[in-house]
Amino acid sequence: RSSKNFRFSRFLQLIRRPLDGCLTALRKKMIKSMIEESKDADKIAKLNESVQNLHYERYPEYFKPYSYDSVLQYVKEQLSKDNYHAYIIGDQNNEYGYVLFFEQNYMENPFRKAYKGIQIEHICIKKEYRNLGYGNKLMNSLQEYANKIGATQIELSYWELNTEAERFYKNAGYKRNITFVVRKL
Repeated sequence: RSSKNFRFSRFLQLIRRPLDGCLTALRKKMIKSMIEESKDADKIAKLNESVQNLHYERYPEYFKPYSYDSVLQYVKEQLSKDNYHAYIIGDQNNEYGYVLFFEQNYMENPFRKAYKGIQIEHICIKKEYRNLGYGNKLMNSLQEYANKIGATQIELSYWELNTEAERFYKNAGYKRNITFVVRKL
């Protein structure tokens, strides 16, 4: 009996690796085709709800409760600017998440050199679509865009209690570069 179990277990090990490779390749191909640049403030405002609620729950002293109308107006204003962009990931029936970002040209001054960066303002993947590679695909598309326009880095910030974001960015190769500290009065 244990010999049968061992043989079956060995069989699963032998076929799993090629199947995993095929599924990963298929997933990558499907996901890539689902990312598009968008100026659809309505979709982005709706997708923002979960991340806004998360920030409000963790930091109510800084964040307001989600308000579709307020977020819609803000996103419309931002996307009307030439340097603001958004990518949405999803399929023909659902949106899974988005990234809202802008191009930032840092001018040379007596203290620093000039450079061009991409600043991520918001990124959100709906809870039911997390840990499936969609966030990574958004970040990869953003990196392709940054390379295309000659940006030298992608910048972002996240709140200290957002350990999910910290883990995500660390796994994506982001490193702490600046520390922002606060003294509450």
